[in-house]
Amino acid sequence: GLSVRGRGLVQGLVFEEPDRAGAVCSRAFDRGLLVETSGPTDEVVKLLPPLTISQPDLATGLGILSDAVAEVHLD
Repeated sequence: GLSVRGRGLVQGLVFEEPDRAGAVCSRAFDRGLLVETSGPTDEVVKLLPPLTISQPDLATGLGILSDAVAEVHLD
């Protein structure tokens, strides 16, 4: 499973299986998006976009993240 927590632009995707969070980060990085894991067992993909991010850049980043999550969940 997957859940979301955070405030404003600071968000985290929480994975029940911590290895999936690492896999999402790796696949996102391969596509040009820098995200990292956090949490006691590295189960969270942490999103910290700058407050000045443009709408197109945000949409691009979220698209990359969405693709990475979908790919990991299909494995």
